[in-house]
Amino acid sequence: MVAGQGTGGQVVLREQKHLAQVPVLVPGAQVVHTPAVRSVLRTVAHAAAVGAVVCLYGDAGQGKTVALQYALSQLPHPARVRRVHVGVHPTVPELRRVLADALELGRRLPRGAGEADLMLVNALRQPRVLVLDEAQRLPGPALEFLRGLWDHPDTDTALVLAGAGSERALRRVPALASRVLTWELVPRLSQREVATVMAAFHPLWEEDVTADDVAWVDERVGHGNFRTWAKLTSHLTAETYGKSRAVMDRRMLERACARLMGPL
Repeated sequence: MVAGQGTGGQVVLREQKHLAQVPVLVPGAQVVHTPAVRSVLRTVAHAAAVGAVVCLYGDAGQGKTVALQYALSQLPHPARVRRVHVGVHPTVPELRRVLADALELGRRLPRGAGEADLMLVNALRQPRVLVLDEAQRLPGPALEFLRGLWDHPDTDTALVLAGAGSERALRRVPALASRVLTWELVPRLSQREVATVMAAFHPLWEEDVTADDVAWVDERVGHGNFRTWAKLTSHLTAETYGKSRAVMDRRMLERACARLMGPL
């Protein structure tokens, strides 16, 4: 782990492991311990320890998935984590099936709802962390079904619900919303954070781009959105690959920004 000096004397840590958690393939990228990432680390660790329900929310592209995956990788018992991949507006039987897949119950799930639910409850007697990204896709009945499993006296499960708009979906199910221990917002990067965070994220921003150009890029396309900055980094590293004396000037930045902006 490498430390760099941030604005106002704040130290930003760069993690050398878990680079596969970066959502866009950017060679040389690092997971940056921003205040938001550290907060997600604490929230997920707390939820896993006490078997709580948490909601991780924020606009698309703010880094929720990166922070969540990194936090899960740091849990003392990562084998207990089960990621549940849901489609759009799944029915309760569909959710029951993907839960069975996540819990590795395979084809043994009975057809009858009561028997199937009992099998899920039995599988959740051991401590688990169920993670549902894109939880805003879940309709009310599916969320209520999850609440019922979590509430069951024989289950020992932490429930992590994440996604842009997930907080609104949960609010529509008051019985579940009332059980949320922590509502964790992942905000966009502030203008003061961008230069420091991107310098820690990839050496390109630390070594090859001026502070004025970073500010210009953020005002033009970045807007503090981590996913946008990661995609821009991918474009720039591809353009400079194999060039020992590549100059990262405003013209190159303009070309990369244009690729992100699309047709006007």
